[in-house]
Amino acid sequence: MIKRIALAVTLLHILFAGTATAQCTHRLSGVVTDSETKQPLAGAVILLKETGQAAKTDDKGAYRLDGLCTGFYTVRVSHVGCMPVEIAWQVNGDERRNIVLPHSVTQLQEVAITGHAAKEVTTAAVETLAGKELERTRGLNLGEALKRVTGVTAMTTGPNVAKPVINGLHSNRILIMNNGIRQEGQQWGSEHAPEVDPYLAGKMIVVKGAGALRYGGDAIGGVVLVEPRPLPVQPGMAGEVNLAGFSNNRLGAVSAILEQQVPAVPGLSWRVQGTLRKGGNMRTPDYWLDNTGVEEYNFSGAIGWKKPRYGVELFYSQFNTNLGVFEGSHIGNRDDLETVIRQQRPLPEYTEGFSYKIDRPYQHVEHELFKVKGYLNTGNAGRLNLTLARQFNYRDELDRNSALSVNQMNLNLTTWNGDLTWDHHAWKGLRGTLGASGTYQENSYQRRLFIPNYESLQWGLFITEKWESPDSRWLLEGGIRYDNRDYYSIGDNAGDIQYPEQSFANLSGAIGAQYRITDHFHVALNAARAWRSPAVNELYASGLHHGAAVFEQGDPYMKSENASKFNATLHYDISDKLEADVNLYYNYIQNFIFLQPTDSIVVTVRGAFPYMYYRQADVSMKGMDAQLRWQFLPKWQWTSKVSLLRAFNESDNDWLINMPSDRFENELSFSPGSTKRLKDNYISISMSNVLKQTRIPANPNDKNDPRGQDLVPPPDAYTLIGLEAGSTIHFGKQPVSFIVGADNLLNTRYRDYLNFYRYFADERGRNVYLKVKMPLRFGRQASN
Repeated sequence: MIKRIALAVTLLHILFAGTATAQCTHRLSGVVTDSETKQPLAGAVILLKETGQAAKTDDKGAYRLDGLCTGFYTVRVSHVGCMPVEIAWQVNGDERRNIVLPHSVTQLQEVAITGHAAKEVTTAAVETLAGKELERTRGLNLGEALKRVTGVTAMTTGPNVAKPVINGLHSNRILIMNNGIRQEGQQWGSEHAPEVDPYLAGKMIVVKGAGALRYGGDAIGGVVLVEPRPLPVQPGMAGEVNLAGFSNNRLGAVSAILEQQVPAVPGLSWRVQGTLRKGGNMRTPDYWLDNTGVEEYNFSGAIGWKKPRYGVELFYSQFNTNLGVFEGSHIGNRDDLETVIRQQRPLPEYTEGFSYKIDRPYQHVEHELFKVKGYLNTGNAGRLNLTLARQFNYRDELDRNSALSVNQMNLNLTTWNGDLTWDHHAWKGLRGTLGASGTYQENSYQRRLFIPNYESLQWGLFITEKWESPDSRWLLEGGIRYDNRDYYSIGDNAGDIQYPEQSFANLSGAIGAQYRITDHFHVALNAARAWRSPAVNELYASGLHHGAAVFEQGDPYMKSENASKFNATLHYDISDKLEADVNLYYNYIQNFIFLQPTDSIVVTVRGAFPYMYYRQADVSMKGMDAQLRWQFLPKWQWTSKVSLLRAFNESDNDWLINMPSDRFENELSFSPGSTKRLKDNYISISMSNVLKQTRIPANPNDKNDPRGQDLVPPPDAYTLIGLEAGSTIHFGKQPVSFIVGADNLLNTRYRDYLNFYRYFADERGRNVYLKVKMPLRFGRQASN
């Protein structure tokens, strides 16, 4: 009770708190040029119709607009001798957008107005999934969708559970911001996928590294921002329907959204959204995997009232899923488990055929989020933002062997968040945010014990600042943050086990610089110091980790992880013809926590399971993410991605276990052009090469053992071929977009090193899919 009172007092007294939703310090800048002469246009006026903010280009054609919030804007561009034009832009951060403006009225019917958006202006390594790239991921879960971002892989547990891995780090080292709220569930589990509906997202942003202080000091691996489209600002009603079907497990998905800016009440907007997904057993190239189906139903609603000086927004979402656990991963006795793991039988048990039925073992998960956010402009100085949220996470895990139809483990986690921020506009060239945040959590379990009951209180203070030179060549960023986290009221239901309480606190900081050598080439350097307190499973877990099918043991006396990370980012682009990005990084983590495999097997009433325990070591991680996009002919484009990682256990003088393999991806696409009825046509063929992970820690008892410290040797390298085509067909005034394709086109048999089911079964075989999107326009143009 004392802790709860302390939290309430904290939230009342911290009137300058920090949250990810405070984003009213954005800057929009660029150069306006003449489409015919290619010369800069001085005196052009850039006006934001929604806010009335305006800027005029200087003698070099440069403009700058400060103090922008995240959202859609109608940008009106005018110049003497030109008819004014309007462009719809979505602003999510600092951006440079160069405008090519036709410089005569007679050109307007022939030359299109284009706005070229370069990489987000920041010193951190940031990548975005939006537009067509995001549409190509529709129907996938969040972890699978994010694999389209260079340097992001997925840790999987069977066909339906995927967690994003950024530069080798995952789970509690990656923060997922769901509509501006830090996602809080039982994310410590390797088979606990993020309870987020990707159909909600209008954009997904991945911030790599430890420099995202405003989101939390424990973001050692990075931050994933799942951002819905801002509520509509134009009067009228619009919507969208998405359909997706996949052949391998006969999965179908439907998602719909409807939104409106109420004409009768200026500033009032609302949105409702819902998604259904259902799939059956997955098929490898040679056999079915029994009990690997998925059922999912999600919905959300939002309403906002926005005025020039103040506004408020309410948001509610619910995520519900049933996940089958492959029966062949839960082995009945020691001899059978050793046979499956040691001999790697080509055909596992429980491969009878296809079914939509989900039986034991399986998991049922629900996640509920309610958020209220308000803002108040503080004159010309900035904006004050208050956000309050409640999350409830409910997880049932049902074992395979049970004579009673009851849940074997039930976890309930309630999280309260309170954040208040102040974004200040330009002051002596500085823009930034200062603040603090408070979080209270209460966890309880029923029936089988794996992690105990506990309460947690976390609070933090931070300040970040940004400075950009008048000529926009230099950008400097920096910030500092202090966080504190306590675990208390820890116990089992019977009161038989004594758990020590824990308290962790530390400072985080980041500094970075970007230099624009030309408008097409810039280089950035970023250094950050971050820390992460041990997660509850790393401290107190003891027992069967259900979905992962292993017996895990925590250590209540773990120390905090402390990370020092350095990034060097290079970006080069020439209009839409050529774009290249290279991110080099080095990360040194003291007291890195990881799960150590052993040769031991634990036999329980639920079966026989490998024994693993959590330990700590000092580790180093260095690597490179690179991407090249080249339009080498007018209708042909080649995209190449490379992700390399070297992770070393400095304490043991050996490699670090369970790190992503080197990956190479190439895609060749052809866009034949548009006709009167067919738009945005393309066809592409892709090839993904994943090398065998040879950098594994050696078995101390046998240096020549190919398994190293693992239960089996790493799987072989593999190559996958994909084929995809897309088009938008206009039926009168109604556009309908289609995407048809196939993953693993050649039905290649393979296993992935980061899939926990690689001990038992092969990966998914050929998967043909069809995706359909139909905008709904009810009398007005929908925002894009």
